[in-house]
Amino acid sequence: MQEKSRDAAAALSARWDRLPTETLHDLTRSVLVGAQVHADRIDLDVGSARLVRRLMNEGGGDGIADGIRASNANADGAEETLIRLIIPARLKRTGKEMKFIVDGVANSAPADTTLIRPLVRGQKIGKRMFDLGCPPLEDIAREERITSSYATRLVRLTLLAPDIDAAILAGKQPAGLTANKLMVDTRMSLDWRDQRAALGFG
Repeated sequence: MQEKSRDAAAALSARWDRLPTETLHDLTRSVLVGAQVHADRIDLDVGSARLVRRLMNEGGGDGIADGIRASNANADGAEETLIRLIIPARLKRTGKEMKFIVDGVANSAPADTTLIRPLVRGQKIGKRMFDLGCPPLEDIAREERITSSYATRLVRLTLLAPDIDAAILAGKQPAGLTANKLMVDTRMSLDWRDQRAALGFG
């Protein structure tokens, strides 16, 4: 199995640059379990069982879509070992805006920083909430100079599907997705499929 997985990974890598954007999005969705955005890096958690299933189902041509569907069908809710990928990245000011820079990646199409900022801020506040001896959310909100209700909405962004985070960071979100739309509903569904439909990810 290991040899077959390695061969499938090599084959996928060889044609990665030629895969359609939608296929890449679906592939990411099929193996990602979680994503966290930090000021200096992006942490992506890949499910080992999902990845193996994805590779074992790998084939030529239409086998790509078949493998993605099989991985999604078999992996949801399953407990598995996580592989954490740490991607060095940083926010950089370019004129009046902030640009999210991923090291080693050509950034010819900058991501929308108005969408990235709330993701980063939500992760920051969420992390503080779970630190030992953390202050109440009201105190954290006061220190951040925002209302408690806005802080709550920011923290809820940490529950977005990992592929939604990844798409936003890569600047591949739907054209109609704005920061206002992202933040408008404090009762956003925890079901990742519902989130994708609500935010226009199909």
